[in-house]
Amino acid sequence: MMARAKRAFTLVEILIVVVILGILAAVVVPQFVDAADQAQTGNTETQLRTLRTQIQLFRAQSETNSFPDIEANQWGAVGTADTMIGEDLIQAAPINPRTKVATVVPGTTQAAAEADTTNGWMYDIATGNIWACGFNEDYDRDGTNEPWPAP
Repeated sequence: MMARAKRAFTLVEILIVVVILGILAAVVVPQFVDAADQAQTGNTETQLRTLRTQIQLFRAQSETNSFPDIEANQWGAVGTADTMIGEDLIQAAPINPRTKVATVVPGTTQAAAEADTTNGWMYDIATGNIWACGFNEDYDRDGTNEPWPAP
């Protein structure tokens, strides 16, 4: 009777498989990290677009043609007149995806909002502009610092 030869993987074969898996992981993992950042950026841009539209709608519906006083009243409450929530323009206080808070502070430039990483939103009541704190709106990164979507 002949003895069976035991077949097994050699150390070199195992090392080649490990190296190939390592290369694949090095290529795939950064794409997942970028995807999460891109999703957060898209969420922030969508919220900004919605808020800017609703602020303009508030002004259009206002008898005094004024912007909402988000700084003083924050987002308001149900039944509270002259607030974003009270006028049914938004359902709840929007949370900034970057800073994870909904607070509103006064400000006049996008650069100031980008530098602020502790508050949710920066709002200029004189112009109705609103920016997400901790977020660079220069989406194409061309250095022009032109916000998108345009306020």
